Amino acid sequence: ESNLLAVTSNGKVYSYILKYADKLPKLNYFIPEESSIGTEKPKKALIQQEKKVDDSIQSRVAYYQRACEYLLKSSKENIATKRKDGVKLQLQKIAYYGSEVYLVLEVKNSSGIDFEIDYLNIYRTNGNKKRKASFQRLRQETIYRHKMPSSIMNRLSHRFVYVLPKFVLGDNEKLMVELKELKGSRRVSIITGL
Repeated sequence: ESNLLAVTSNGKVYSYILKYADKLPKLNYFIPEESSIGTEKPKKALIQQEKKVDDSIQSRVAYYQRACEYLLKSSKENIATKRKDGVKLQLQKIAYYGSEVYLVLEVKNSSGIDFEIDYLNIYRTNGNKKRKASFQRLRQETIYRHKMPSSIMNRLSHRFVYVLPKFVLGDNEKLMVELKELKGSRRVSIITGL
């Protein structure tokens, strides 16, 4: 024999004694709420806790928005640029605030046709892609994208910011930014050692 204690997501607590049987008289049981022996947390506390989490997320997003707007208004720099097939990808600035890294990017389209974005990914790379040696790239998680466009019209450019968890490149590591076209084969990537 053993006991089973179950706590549901709404805080209801249920307790049962379990014991082995050769044959089960009933396979499935539906337990009514009235069978609960109590609650782990009052409903009011659960609602307040959920509200605190929502407020925390909203305040974090507001913080990211303010920081990104500040970076977009600041002067342009040029860390790395790559042009390919009439599309220019530029890494303009890297800023460290708290536990995040902010990347200011710009995409300019002068290809003659609109450029729909499939994805823009950030990687940490290790090794040498030109030599036939081992090359590894690790995709970095993106926390927040500010003013990221879905497409860049011909003859236009767009600046935006990516927010990532803080990282520091190792001695043999480089930062890679890869932009890929949706429904097309155009791909532009920057690799920089900072």
